[in-house]
Amino acid sequence: GYGHDPEARERAARDEERALSEAAEALRELGLEPRVLSGGSTPTAGRWRPGPVDELRPGVYVFNDAQQLAMGCCGVDDLALAAASTVISVPAPDRFVLDAGSKVLGADRSAWVTGHGYLPQYPEATITALWEHHAVVHLPEGAPAPRLGAVLAVVPNHVCQPV
Repeated sequence: GYGHDPEARERAARDEERALSEAAEALRELGLEPRVLSGGSTPTAGRWRPGPVDELRPGVYVFNDAQQLAMGCCGVDDLALAAASTVISVPAPDRFVLDAGSKVLGADRSAWVTGHGYLPQYPEATITALWEHHAVVHLPEGAPAPRLGAVLAVVPNHVCQPV
């Protein structure tokens, strides 16, 4: 696993670098020269330095997602994938319903993420409930609700399923 704060991500990158170096050395001791030393993850992608690694495989790095945003691995402007979702109900001033659910957003929810996705137009909102085709969003007190029929971007917690 990897850590979710910058220091833990740095340690994880160094641990992975060390493990790859040790594996390469073990192969060389057997008379085998490794052709490629491949490693990486999205949280450690920005932490690599020149050394034993030939290629990185940083998972969701190309898109980023709400999990990466919550960990500080990317900024809002680095989020490259969102689902367009329509507001289909506004049952209360602090709550609305979207027509995107787990089939569109995925159901992954890591312990360090609040809610089931991130709404760039409503960054303080929380998707509190998720069904296959619908999501319930709660707004902080006093925040204006979107109008019925408004189309909002929703960044999934984890982009793998939606992609």
